[in-house]
Amino acid sequence: MRLDGKVALITGGGSGFGRAGALLFAREGAKVVVVDINDEGGRETVGLIREANGEASYVRADVGVVDEIERMIRSAIETYGRLNIFWHNAGIAGPGIIERTTEEAFDRTLNVHVKAGFFGSKFAIPEIKGAGGGSILFTSSVSGYRPSPFSPAYGISKAALSMLAKCLAVQLAKDNIRVNCIVPGCIRTGLWPAFQARDPGLITTEEWEKSVLAKTPMGRFGKVDDVAQAALYLASDEASFVTGVDLAVDGGWLVS
Repeated sequence: MRLDGKVALITGGGSGFGRAGALLFAREGAKVVVVDINDEGGRETVGLIREANGEASYVRADVGVVDEIERMIRSAIETYGRLNIFWHNAGIAGPGIIERTTEEAFDRTLNVHVKAGFFGSKFAIPEIKGAGGGSILFTSSVSGYRPSPFSPAYGISKAALSMLAKCLAVQLAKDNIRVNCIVPGCIRTGLWPAFQARDPGLITTEEWEKSVLAKTPMGRFGKVDDVAQAALYLASDEASFVTGVDLAVDGGWLVS
């Protein structure tokens, strides 16, 4: 029960890393606010938590829109009275190579990743301070640290989350708020096919998967639970002296 009595809000909680994290956080005692734009997925996550005798609620919000970001934080407070953990995990694959990237697709990618992390933190920080401190997490990506030709918009948006975490870590340490990034590598989620589909015709799925696995020293894909366990550690008191870090869950990709 490493999160006993805590309230955690997880964006993108309807699938993938977010769902795995929501289920794990609930098992560890947290009340979980599941945020997603996919009503079916978000409600299914809440249902799974409740079936296991956990406590959770669902909030539909488009995290690329500031008013909806503020509303999701407000909903958490109205439901549970406090907030201890804010994990901005929601993400999209974004557009492909720069020549095919429209302004609309570029803006949407940065809004869902960077704007949501920035303004989600803005609205969460006073509540976490009021709760006596806590944790802010961002889901970044190895694509934010190692350049890829296939989606510069995605890469720079994930890199920005790492810098945001470091800036906030320095600012908020005095308030007992720790801010960290999780950096997943090759892990198949529901979003996985969308990455390859950004540039159809440039590379086949088989070629792409072979390429990314060749860059992974462990030579295999990770699991969503690997990311969930990393998030649990960073959100829990076990990481009470850990802030401003990029925790790679990548099978060795970034050191290869």
